[in-house]
Amino acid sequence: MPAYRRVEASRRAIASLRTAGAERIVFVDDEGSAEGGALAREFPGLDVIRTEEPVWWTGAIALGIERARAGGEKVVLFFNQDATCAPDYFARLVATVERNPGALVGSAILYAQEPSRVWSAGGAVDWWRRGIRVLNHGAPAASLPEEPFPADWLFGMGTCVPVDVFDRIGMPDARRFPMAWGDLDFSLRAKRAGIPVLVDPAARLFHEVGDYDARVAGAPSARRYAGWLADDKHNLSLSAHAEIWRRHGPRLLWPLSLALRIGFLLVNFLRIRMKFPRDERTREGKNGSLA
Repeated sequence: MPAYRRVEASRRAIASLRTAGAERIVFVDDEGSAEGGALAREFPGLDVIRTEEPVWWTGAIALGIERARAGGEKVVLFFNQDATCAPDYFARLVATVERNPGALVGSAILYAQEPSRVWSAGGAVDWWRRGIRVLNHGAPAASLPEEPFPADWLFGMGTCVPVDVFDRIGMPDARRFPMAWGDLDFSLRAKRAGIPVLVDPAARLFHEVGDYDARVAGAPSARRYAGWLADDKHNLSLSAHAEIWRRHGPRLLWPLSLALRIGFLLVNFLRIRMKFPRDERTREGKNGSLA
């Protein structure tokens, strides 16, 4: 579990994992900002790694993998400090992992602010249309399939990975994708290596979604959206997009496919502005979510 500041969120995350039956949690306290020592006293047995310099999400995940492997673990679960899990989470997840040995198994991630609505349940790639998209985003949780289903990629939080996968495809790339899309790149590499990538809709997390989501915070301003595109650590980062397309996109034609994606991002900004106007954000902001 990578952690940066947000101590109360981390406390909720750890407590939910313990309630669900987690025995070993590796808590990576980035720059010592997340009060890992205090949390370890509160939750005996919490394995804390404190970094002196920022390692961001992907670097923290890599440190956690190394610690887990050194301890002889055969499977690791990527997690986030701003997510909590259902009490039956591990019972559901383990059953799917055991039925699908060797696979990457992701979780259904619901809005903590609105638990009946899906934030993500896997992702898909369509290089000649929208490019990268999130599956089931905004859909009712009740509409999810009952059985595990394949995906092209998985969000980092709630992704279960057999450690043998790291021997086959390497570690998440913390150098090139320190914060954004380290999970996407890792999933696509796994899929390219023939490793099944699945979503277990019964293994459910609740994500405390931040102001990057228009359903929670309303549409961003043009200046803010442009800032996200320029930020190499944001999920909309154009530099991260370019590297993903170069590595995984259509051979030789990836620049054309990327241009289509950038066009979609600009059109999508207008769609978000129309669907979630700023006055609506102000009116609904006290509730923390939009229907």
